Amino acid sequence: MAKKLTKALRGKRRWFGVAVSPDITTRSQLQTIVNNLQKFLGSKKEIKLMDFYNGGSEAAELAHTNLKETLPKVSLNNEQGLAIIQVPHEVSSEFRELIETEQGYTEYSMLSVSMSGKIRLIRERLNLPKPSRERR
Repeated sequence: MAKKLTKALRGKRRWFGVAVSPDITTRSQLQTIVNNLQKFLGSKKEIKLMDFYNGGSEAAELAHTNLKETLPKVSLNNEQGLAIIQVPHEVSSEFRELIETEQGYTEYSMLSVSMSGKIRLIRERLNLPKPSRERR
């Protein structure tokens, strides 16, 4: 009988809340950048784009107004989109180094705003709604 997949045996991951350049308007554009970052980092495990709200969306505008209260040290403009990215624990520090600087923002169109081991905490910090789940 196969060994039961417990929490301890599952892969570890980190969730990144990122501000996205206003030039990125679609999920597929951001997915392409995330895929390129995965190849650059040499990660065998997938870096996943979980949530994406472009700069003009209602959720992003609401998040920007609340973000000034929850993360006052972070200065963002209202045209930037917001996204949540799941990164395997093995490459999370390298991923963070790439996107936490202004140089990283110009190269990858993303700027790290928050990081956590729980996606719920990132959604709370960025004031993003939980997307509705598609039933199949």
